Amino acid sequence: MRADFFLAWKYFKPKRNAVSVITLISIVGVALGVAVLVVVLAVMTGFSDKMKEKLIDTTSHAQVTPAYGSYIPDPQQVIDAAGKLEGSALPTIMGPILLQRGNNFLPKQMIAVNPEDKAISRFNIKEAIQEGTFSLGEISVGERGIIISYVIAKELGVNVGETILVHSPVKLSKMVKVNSEGKYEAVQGAYLATEFRVTGIYSFDKYDFDKNVLFIGLDDAADLYEMPWGSATNILIWTKDPYDMNDFKAQLSSQLPTMNVATWQDMNSRLLGVLAVEKNMQLFLLVFIVLVAAFSITNTLITTVIQKTKEIGLLKAVGASSGTVMRIFLFQGFFVGSIGTFFGLLLGWLFIKFRMNVLHFLRIVTGQEIFPKEVYVFNELPAHIVPMDLVTISAIAIILCTLGGLVPAIRAASLDPAGALRSE
Repeated sequence: MRADFFLAWKYFKPKRNAVSVITLISIVGVALGVAVLVVVLAVMTGFSDKMKEKLIDTTSHAQVTPAYGSYIPDPQQVIDAAGKLEGSALPTIMGPILLQRGNNFLPKQMIAVNPEDKAISRFNIKEAIQEGTFSLGEISVGERGIIISYVIAKELGVNVGETILVHSPVKLSKMVKVNSEGKYEAVQGAYLATEFRVTGIYSFDKYDFDKNVLFIGLDDAADLYEMPWGSATNILIWTKDPYDMNDFKAQLSSQLPTMNVATWQDMNSRLLGVLAVEKNMQLFLLVFIVLVAAFSITNTLITTVIQKTKEIGLLKAVGASSGTVMRIFLFQGFFVGSIGTFFGLLLGWLFIKFRMNVLHFLRIVTGQEIFPKEVYVFNELPAHIVPMDLVTISAIAIILCTLGGLVPAIRAASLDPAGALRSE
């Protein structure tokens, strides 16, 4: 074994003195810093991955909308174009509607689909239904089916099999007109809302989507919006690889020059950009926690140099070079960084594994919801540990801790042997 490595380990091994306690504190500091880095980056990565997953599950890989006008009269053109690129297309009508249950009114977002369309399987609506069945359109004579989320069902106080009223903004707008003086006045006549029966209650485990979106039949939506049957406002497109959309978008756009084509990244570019920047900023800021631990290592090793002054002088007197003395203290910083990083990785992994138990405990202790789904849109705290992130964290921690021994190492290497042996 190399002499410098052996002496570094000998000085590092805990003894019954103040230096060993300080060393232990330095290791704990590094471990806590690394653990925080692991947890934060894992949560940020998990949040980003879960957000992307839910964005794809609750929309599509791409959407085609009319460049002119309010709807696409012939969606078959888009369906054929997507098919040529090995994609599947689903015509839909999307727009705002107003729900009524008694005196309770709720503005929501409607997605109308044809339940018989083969492409409906890509939307995962059937898998998301928790109660009832996937039934839309005319379910019996005079009855239309509607599928709402558990959040909307709770807000309206309805269950499967009960009815709600749906108001169309197109028809509501006809109840008011502007007179010659530019003032609004009521139009004579009655307006009757459309009655729907709740056939299913769904959950996509994405709170903001569940809170705002419901599903009805495509023809029912056409009636509500007074559009021709068979037309669509949005055509949802699914491809083989949702994370490689550039070529698909370019080819589809060339086939549909009179329509707008947008990928799911385009529609959520601001959100995805914020998530990426936030993760990088979190890494940059939290590195300072490890940097603080590295300074504590510097203080520890300076104390060691002072206590070992005579021993250092003796080493240099018997022929140890300044480089050997420097490596002794650099190795000590390396030991602290390596051991602290190992336990930090282990602590971070344990926290991620049992994160929901920790959040449940904190909720009991504090009496508050630590991760409210109303704010963070997911029903549980997402987390995903990426191996490359662990390698980056480990490298940063070990390098900073090793460099933390640089100042005391230089001080030790610069000691004069004769002066060191005479020191008290």
